[in-house]
Amino acid sequence: MKGKLIQNAFLVFLLMLGLVTTQAGATVIAVGPSGGEDFSSIQEAVDSAQDGDIILVNPGIYRENVIVDKEISIISNSTSDDIVNRTYVLGAVSAEDVFYISSNNVTIEGFYISGGPSGKDRYEVGIYLEGADNCSLSSNVLILNDIGIALIGSRGNYISSNVVTLGYKGIVLEDSEENILANNMVITNDRGILLNNSANNTLMNNTAGSNSRGISLEMSDMNKLISNRIFRNEYGIFTRMAEYNDLYNNSLHLNGIGVYFNESSYNTAYLNEFANYINAVDEGTNIWNSSSTGNYWDKYSGEDADGDSIGDTPYVINETTGIKDYMPLMNKISSYQDLGNTSDNETSVE
Repeated sequence: MKGKLIQNAFLVFLLMLGLVTTQAGATVIAVGPSGGEDFSSIQEAVDSAQDGDIILVNPGIYRENVIVDKEISIISNSTSDDIVNRTYVLGAVSAEDVFYISSNNVTIEGFYISGGPSGKDRYEVGIYLEGADNCSLSSNVLILNDIGIALIGSRGNYISSNVVTLGYKGIVLEDSEENILANNMVITNDRGILLNNSANNTLMNNTAGSNSRGISLEMSDMNKLISNRIFRNEYGIFTRMAEYNDLYNNSLHLNGIGVYFNESSYNTAYLNEFANYINAVDEGTNIWNSSSTGNYWDKYSGEDADGDSIGDTPYVINETTGIKDYMPLMNKISSYQDLGNTSDNETSVE
């Protein structure tokens, strides 16, 4: 009994030590619309915060444009997903970004963000990172912004589990490197995810649907597109002057053109699943299989006489230039055969 009491006391001591350490390293600042918290606006909390502080924003509607120039975390304090318990940030000035971030190590998590189309020469952005590194943007819903999320000259950021819809451009990377975009849903925009002059980024497990272009790579090299679900776009993946990108294990369904390599060469595509009006257009010199496997093509009519699940004849992509998938797969890869019945539920932001 005595041993257990000592052990329990030691555990309590450790917990208290952890709390003291957290409090010493970061101050938690509360924001709420009721007036009972530290501040009633997010910007006031940011202005008073120090590097490392956490701003906890209670549910409500905040009409403001927030400038973040400190290394802080701004987190919604919503405890459930019902409509009355959400934390909304609505841009007070439509021509300005809702969140403008110029500092490293910033976290923005759990908000519903809308700025409204600006109608100006400069696009309004829901969350705008400029020269900001190692930031985390997660679990936000961005709706009716000119651009949902934009990274300009930013490196090493983690963009995850956001929903971006009903804007001109969903997520934009420009002059940005080594960022990770994972598990985002980018739907019903003109452009879904756009990389411009950006290299060494990873796009993984994202959904891009019902856009003009699902994912665009323009003058962007050495990026990885892995296990993304891309459907009902005019162009699923569109590249222009992009080289040495890897596309594998992506599902491209019901697009006008699945993959369009425009003035692009030395890209590699394998283990992707194609079921589109036109599966692929290759105007460059690209590689459509690895050393052991190619892609699944719904329009492939070849046979597999030896039963190795690889087609016996290549799948021709460009007859003029002789571009082919030399190892077309005979079996489907993904489980997304029935998009027609599932996409409506998956694209809901309610």
